[in-house]
Amino acid sequence: MAKIKNLFFILLTAAFLSGMITGCSSGPSPEQLKQLEDLKAEVAELTKQLDAKKDQRDKLQKEIAAKDAKIKEFQNQTAEVKKRCP
Repeated sequence: MAKIKNLFFILLTAAFLSGMITGCSSGPSPEQLKQLEDLKAEVAELTKQLDAKKDQRDKLQKEIAAKDAKIKEFQNQTAEVKKRCP
């Protein structure tokens, strides 16, 4: 009889604990979902800003390359003039 009581107590405890574990929600709360949505929106905005900065950088690099090409052209012209006029 004592074994049956102990077995019953163990089974009751196991059932109670499993009910506690499964009764707890493992899903996110509405507050956590709002934070997630806010973070997603912030990431999207920062991604847009990053893309805009990359476009701006590319434009500036093209301008620098064009100006470097002009400088080389002027240097070549200067060298030609110096060769012709000793």
